[in-house]
Amino acid sequence: MNKHHIAIVGPSDSVALISRVAQEYEKWIITNPIVYRDASETAAIVKERAKEVDVWLFSGRVPYSYALTANATDRPLLYIPHTGSSLFRIFFQMSHFYKLDFSSISFDTLAVKDIQEAFEDIGLPLPQLFVDGIEGIVTADEMTNYHYQLWREGKSKAAVTGFLATYLALKAKGVPVFRIAPTRSNIRTTLDMAVKIVETNYFRESQIAIQNIAIDDFEEFVREAISSYHVKRLELQLYEILIDYAEKLKGSINIHGNGRFTIYSTRGILAEITKNFTIIPIMEEICRRLPVAVSGGIGLGQTAYDADGNSHVALSLAHRSGVGNWMVVTDERAIIGPLSSETRLEYSLHSTDRQMKGIADNLHVSVKTVNKLYAALKKINKENIRADELAVYLAITPRSARRLLGSMVEKGLAIVTGEEVAGVGRPGKLYKILVKNFK
Repeated sequence: MNKHHIAIVGPSDSVALISRVAQEYEKWIITNPIVYRDASETAAIVKERAKEVDVWLFSGRVPYSYALTANATDRPLLYIPHTGSSLFRIFFQMSHFYKLDFSSISFDTLAVKDIQEAFEDIGLPLPQLFVDGIEGIVTADEMTNYHYQLWREGKSKAAVTGFLATYLALKAKGVPVFRIAPTRSNIRTTLDMAVKIVETNYFRESQIAIQNIAIDDFEEFVREAISSYHVKRLELQLYEILIDYAEKLKGSINIHGNGRFTIYSTRGILAEITKNFTIIPIMEEICRRLPVAVSGGIGLGQTAYDADGNSHVALSLAHRSGVGNWMVVTDERAIIGPLSSETRLEYSLHSTDRQMKGIADNLHVSVKTVNKLYAALKKINKENIRADELAVYLAITPRSARRLLGSMVEKGLAIVTGEEVAGVGRPGKLYKILVKNFK
């Protein structure tokens, strides 16, 4: 079994502790300990080493927030939660070793609820709490100033911090300060989660991906072609493009004749080449070199049978949505597409949601249509829409869109809010979808 690389990022003491616990998982993972001086370095660390890591594991919420905001990797991000159990050791140190008056304490990193529950669990009276209310990403300097001011003004008797730099700075200033460290129990729980995530991703990326590709309106093209040689040359041109595409996918290609081809590869590399199923990289070349449109259906599955079945469903959906479209059907029966299009949506082919099924029955449409409609509304993200706008996303005629919106008005799922002139002709109605009634 391949071992997966997990980066452990944080201050030196936390990274050392997490790395020691992670030795218990050496059968499944290889750890990459990365120590920073300040959490603000996290974004640069992730960007620099993004390709080396399968999962990023951060010592706490602050470095995790920096990495999340940087949006520098598509790999999973996890952090060790600092829950109330992390406080038990601190309470013991305060009362047993230091004999401190902890009638008032300033905190960072932890939520008020966790602190209150920790005192209740240990049977101690709840002190006066000062918990930082700074929103967003905070720095160690901000936390140092926060705790120091409270202590200097006599409001707090001690400080509890999750920042190593803050701990050291407050200690140097003579403030009674204690460091929140992740517990071994929380570390193990998070490592268990990390292992499950990488294993799931490994099997997911190794899924079979089958692309069924077809020249649109091929029979009509054959009828109008100058000769059969002209048809063969066109197929060869497309075949050349698809061979290069298959090579990038490290896949194989079959030519079936009658303008149809199949490419076999794996999900992982296909997701990479298509930028996580958002584009078809050969679309522009096909449009430039060929006088015909080409559609594709991408099917994903654990078996070749499942992937092939999904690819045929995807190709059928592509043909129904127009010409030159590429659609994806995943192993979870989710639909993605059209790829390389501003109207790309992600929605489910079916649904177990009773409300969605009830809406579908009420409107006399399929659950798939309701799911697609909901995805379109989120993508359009406008309070008022016209029927022709909705029609573009649903790949239906404006007339069908008007009929659907009319039914939604009758069922209390939409209201008419006004009219708008769009080009020549009568003003079109503006509709507001009542999302609270929708889902």
